[in-house]
Amino acid sequence: MVHRAPSTLHRSTAATATSLHVFSFGKQTAEEPEVPPAIPGIGEEGCALPSPSGVNTLPESQQAAIFAAICAGLGVGTYLLYSFLGEITLQYEWVQSWRYTWPLLGLVYVLAGATHFTVEKEYCNIYPSNGAWGFWNLPGTPEFHVRWTGVAEILGGLGLLIGGAYDAFAPPYTQFPNVLTPAGIGYDSAAGLFLLTLVVTPANIFMYTHGAKLPMETPDGEVGPEIPVAGHAIRGAMQIVLLALLLQMSDGTFESVANGTFGCPTC
Repeated sequence: MVHRAPSTLHRSTAATATSLHVFSFGKQTAEEPEVPPAIPGIGEEGCALPSPSGVNTLPESQQAAIFAAICAGLGVGTYLLYSFLGEITLQYEWVQSWRYTWPLLGLVYVLAGATHFTVEKEYCNIYPSNGAWGFWNLPGTPEFHVRWTGVAEILGGLGLLIGGAYDAFAPPYTQFPNVLTPAGIGYDSAAGLFLLTLVVTPANIFMYTHGAKLPMETPDGEVGPEIPVAGHAIRGAMQIVLLALLLQMSDGTFESVANGTFGCPTC
């Protein structure tokens, strides 16, 4: 029987393997940290995943068109309801008694503004990410925009609370010092809240188009629920009602601004 010597290649491979084993003995190989998977509707990565509406999976031109269509729908709906409220207010005097609820609405805004600081991260999650719809790119961080809108909500709510209570319950011969226009601080605050509601509308649209969640987490520590498309439709209808009411409440302020009348001439 003839015994053949191991080939040079075999000896070289074995030697290399042995040397690698010797030099790597006692050393731990570095493991790459595991990246947690994106959760739909949470964070920029999660909002990039397909949303329940599916809008964020469309080309950016179509996303921008949907954004514009939603804004147009809110605008038309607000104007129609505002006109209807104006007619019934003139025809039925009892409708004007709803002004007694202005302080309550102001309190709601104050509490809502405070949540911008108590649950800031939740609001940051629904702030549109840069590049959303193919055009969104505002300066400033999400935290900045969440905070200044919270301050504006608190101030507007306080003005509506104080001014609305004064207009509704104070004797008619007394006059509360006006700050911005002769319409009164209650009307001026309603105008400011109307504009603020328009400003934060893109965040509501972002929740629909990109599935951004608010809240991100339930009290039990579970992932926040997804809002179905029907839920966003109901929310849009409620926003139209709110905008129409605020617009009617601020009629005097916008009229004064249009006429260039500011301050309180009689104070």
